[in-house]
Amino acid sequence: MPQIDLYGPANVPYTEKCRRGLQFKGLSFTLHEPAGPEDYQRWNPKTGLLPAMRVDGELVIDSTDILLRIDEIQPDPPLLSPDPQVAEQQRSLEDWADESFLYYFRRWVQLTAEQQQPEKRRGPPALRALAAWLAAGGTWERPHTAILRGIDDRLSDLVNFLGSRNFFYADQLSMADLSVYAMLLTCRNQFMDGTGPLLARQPTLLAFMERVERVTGG
Repeated sequence: MPQIDLYGPANVPYTEKCRRGLQFKGLSFTLHEPAGPEDYQRWNPKTGLLPAMRVDGELVIDSTDILLRIDEIQPDPPLLSPDPQVAEQQRSLEDWADESFLYYFRRWVQLTAEQQQPEKRRGPPALRALAAWLAAGGTWERPHTAILRGIDDRLSDLVNFLGSRNFFYADQLSMADLSVYAMLLTCRNQFMDGTGPLLARQPTLLAFMERVERVTGG
């Protein structure tokens, strides 16, 4: 078997997604967590972003490409359905989960940083009010509340996508499930205050997370 090294912070969903993919395949690997900013560029000279993976010296970047490379190394069990239509649905959901939840995470971090630097909010009261309205998505909700409402909507979307199946669009785990699980884990771990209770109100998703943990090694 090849020597596999996975590089990335363990608490980042994209690293978790790849880590569980490797465990699901039964592949031996070593996880290296960065000790400082210099490790990002050292481990991924191309973009400086993690996670990254080396397979016998071959560099693979981007969590999606890492999962696809893992599937090449160990085709069984597959990370995509043999049915092309189902596989396309799984690829689309994997991308949707990555991008939609990342949007909310970035907005949360941005708003939190702005709140911690009040000098950036100076200006005429009317302009400050307009900025607050736009930050909340055109409502008078608090911006953080608007983000939580959006996440709650996305969790409901996932419940509808999953339906009565064990996994998304199939009865066997795919890369879509790994991506969704990693984002849900971030919610469960309260990276954003308030996401834990939102997830707790979705027993279907909690049961889904338990199934993913069961087949990917706990």
